[in-house]
Amino acid sequence: MNSRYRKSGIKIFTEHEKQSLLKDARKIVVEAGKITNSYFKQRLIIENKQENAFNPVTVADKLTEKKMREMLEKLYPDDAIVGEEFGKKEGLTDFTWIIDPIDGTKAFISGIPTWGILLSLVRHNEPIIGVIYQPFTDEIFWGGFGQSFKQLGVMSGNPQSLSVRKCENISDAVVATSSPVISNKRFQTGLDKIMNIAKLERYGIDCYAYAMLADGSIDAVIEFGLQEYDIRAPEAIVLSAGGIVSNLDGSYPLTGGDVIASGDPRVHDQLIKVFNS
Repeated sequence: MNSRYRKSGIKIFTEHEKQSLLKDARKIVVEAGKITNSYFKQRLIIENKQENAFNPVTVADKLTEKKMREMLEKLYPDDAIVGEEFGKKEGLTDFTWIIDPIDGTKAFISGIPTWGILLSLVRHNEPIIGVIYQPFTDEIFWGGFGQSFKQLGVMSGNPQSLSVRKCENISDAVVATSSPVISNKRFQTGLDKIMNIAKLERYGIDCYAYAMLADGSIDAVIEFGLQEYDIRAPEAIVLSAGGIVSNLDGSYPLTGGDVIASGDPRVHDQLIKVFNS
């Protein structure tokens, strides 16, 4: 029996297992980053995965996910895997590895380094660990088991702990979202109100926004229409840095789709009220 389990079904992790999971996850994204870096700022053939919208994918996305899957299947052959490009591989345990090989492909093909490689481990719809890696700037962020860290230069060996910052009101907050325009008219009204009140609004910085939230540089992230692979790694990091993540109505666990992440519960509650008034 895998040592992560007991007969009762309760998940047990030793300290060694915790560190091993985090080390393996970091190793996987760093290896994957060698692939993405070789394609970043190069001329690529861009495919569109969607008929009625622009949802780009490149060879970099596909090769990166293949590499991550290969490494996971060697290290954790019994666990399930879900990835953006190649779907789900069923597993024999109740653990699932979630892969987004390039979160922010639009930024990637535009030569803008706000994209990142995401990897997380999930059990029963809740994240256990998560990693965000930006290979071009060589910044890595990871979290789980109540602690989050960052490291500038994966070989530096000098991780620093992450912690969200306090912020009392939306009017004092730096708020990030993907785009100023969304398809849901009701939520558009709420988003407009929030971004007009906020001290500073930021757009289109993808997973890097969550890393900056966990690092105490911004105060809230609001996103719409997310898939599981978009949010699980950032969710683990933000929660372990002391932040809050919920659906727009304040419920948790996440159901995907529309998400608010905040550093301070006061701002989080205010954002929820705007969207539900």
